[in-house]
Amino acid sequence: MKRALIRAACMTLPLLLGACATQVAFRPQQEMVADAPFALSGRLSVQVDGKGQLAQFDWTHAAGRDALSVNTPLGNTVARVTRDAAGVVLEADGKRWQADDVETLTEQVLGWPLPLSNLVWWVRGHRAPGVPAVTLPDGALEQQGWQIRFTADEAGSAYPRRIELSRDGIVLRIVASQWRPYPLAVTP
Repeated sequence: MKRALIRAACMTLPLLLGACATQVAFRPQQEMVADAPFALSGRLSVQVDGKGQLAQFDWTHAAGRDALSVNTPLGNTVARVTRDAAGVVLEADGKRWQADDVETLTEQVLGWPLPLSNLVWWVRGHRAPGVPAVTLPDGALEQQGWQIRFTADEAGSAYPRRIELSRDGIVLRIVASQWRPYPLAVTP
């Protein structure tokens, strides 16, 4: 029995170590100087003071406009945030809220600020321009009061696969599953 446990542990250990080895710290190949549109889908989790939520998301971004849908695992949209020159709208549970910026609106409705204006840079592994930032020795970034960690599945990736933001008891984790050009190309 004891030998079987040791054998199982020895066989499992390389798999576990291999899974850990596939994540590398993401470092951008070059500094991004201009905003570029994108469409991104993935999963996100939010923990606020130890209480967590999991969801999927679809996000399209262009300069001056964002549309972020938060979805159940079955794909049903439970909340939608849209941002344009007129401000920000959050729709959820049959209700609609408006504000001048995402951070103010999400702080009022959710109790914590979603840093969408800088997240458009962070999700691509870059510091947001025009805002003081510190890059830590391990590659993590400190900006706008958030500590941001980037990891990729392999070195040389165009974008990070995982982004973790933490600040004041809030942990936001994003796992990017699909990057698409935006505006989306129509396939005949």
